[in-house]
Amino acid sequence: MIPAPILDTAIAETWALMKEIGRRSETPPGHTRPAFSEQEEMAATLVREFLTARGLPFEHDAFGNIYILLPGTEAGLPAVTSGSHLDTVANGGNYDGMAGTAAALAVVAAAHAAGVRTRHGLRALAMRAEESPWFNMAYLGSQLLLNYRPRAELGARLRVDTGRTLEEHVKALGYPFRTDAEPILTPANTACFLELHIEQGPLLIERDLPAGVASAIRGNIRYPAARCLGEYGHASAVPRQSRRDAVMAVAELALGLDELWAELHAKGDDNLVVTLGRFGTDPAHHALTKVPGEVSFSLAMGATSAETLAIMRARKDELVAEITAKRGVCFEMGAEVTAEPVALDEGAITLLEAGLRAEGIAPFRLPTVGHDAGIFALSGIPSAMLMLRNPGGSHNPKEHLEEADYAVGCRVLAAAMLKAAG
Repeated sequence: MIPAPILDTAIAETWALMKEIGRRSETPPGHTRPAFSEQEEMAATLVREFLTARGLPFEHDAFGNIYILLPGTEAGLPAVTSGSHLDTVANGGNYDGMAGTAAALAVVAAAHAAGVRTRHGLRALAMRAEESPWFNMAYLGSQLLLNYRPRAELGARLRVDTGRTLEEHVKALGYPFRTDAEPILTPANTACFLELHIEQGPLLIERDLPAGVASAIRGNIRYPAARCLGEYGHASAVPRQSRRDAVMAVAELALGLDELWAELHAKGDDNLVVTLGRFGTDPAHHALTKVPGEVSFSLAMGATSAETLAIMRARKDELVAEITAKRGVCFEMGAEVTAEPVALDEGAITLLEAGLRAEGIAPFRLPTVGHDAGIFALSGIPSAMLMLRNPGGSHNPKEHLEEADYAVGCRVLAAAMLKAAG
C-alpha cells in the first residue's frame, strides 16, 4: 500500500501539472494541443520535468511516447501499465487524455516516493496523437508504440492543417521515427493496461457517481460523405406525387433508423447510438421556393455489439432501397468506414470495481467510445477503463473535471494497479 499522505501529495502535484499544461495550451475558450505539434511537445516537456524532479527515470520510443518503469521484485514478470494521451482536438478541453496521463504519473510517483516494491513492475505512459482530426486517424501514438499497424503506412499520413507527413512532424520534434524499432510494449511484457479517462457522455452525471468502469468500447459503421440526389423543382408548382425531394428522403431514412433504435432500446439494448452529424442542402442551389434536389449528410452508427451493428446496417440498406423506389431519389452513401467493437478484460474490470468499492462507490458499468485502451486490447493486452464524471461533455471547451473526482480516480487506479502488481 502507498501511505495516504504520499499518494495525496502525488495527486495534488499531478493535478497542478495538468492545470499548468492546460494554462500553456489555452486557445480561449478552450485548449489546443495538436498531435505532434509544439503544443503537444510542451506537454511532454513538462511531464519530463515532473519526472526528473522526482528522480524517476524515463525513456522515449522512436515516436516520442514517454514511458516510466518501476521494476518489480521478480525479474521477467510483465508490468502493470497505465497512461493516456497528451494531445487534444482543436479548441477542446484539457482533461480528455491528460487526466489519464496525470493519474498514471501520480500512482508511479507515489509508489516511488513511498519505496513500494511490487512483484510486477509498475509502468506509466504519456502517449502522443490519439485524437483523429489531425491525421484523419485516431490512436496513432499507441499504434506506433505497439507496432499495431505498419509504421511506414502511419508515417505517410498527412496532417490536415499543415500538409506535412506524420513522419516529418515526429522528426521535427527530435524523434527518429524508426519503422524497424522494436516495440517497447508487448503482450509478453505488459500484464494489463488500465486507462483512466473522463466520461464523454452523461451517464455518471445522471447517476451522481464520480466514477464508473467501461463495459466495452463501441465499434462503429460510418458514412462520412453520403449524398441523396433528387430533382429540383418549383416549391409551389410541383405536387407531392411528382416530387423527388432529397430532404424528405434523408429525413425518412433518419426517422426509419431512429425507429429501430427506439425498438432496440425498449428491449434493453442501451449501447447503440445513431447520429446524422452533417445534414445540408447546397447553398448555391437551395432556396425557399425550390424543392431540394440534393442533400449531403453523414451517418454514424455505434454499438458495443457486432450483431447490433449488423442489424443497423441491414436496416439502412432496406430503407435506402425502399425510399429510392418510393421517392424516385438516388442515395450515394460513399465510403463505409468501420471499426469493430472492442471487448475489455473482465479480470481488469474487476480490479477497478474493487477499487471503487473501497472508495464506497457502487460499481457501475457504462459503454465508452474509442480510446488508446482499444489498441492495447486488440494487441492482446488485457485492458480496462476507469471513467470519471464530466458535466461539460467532451471535445469542447466546457469539458470539466472536479479535483475531488480526479483524486477518487487516482486512488481507485492506485489500488487496482497495486493489486495487479502483487
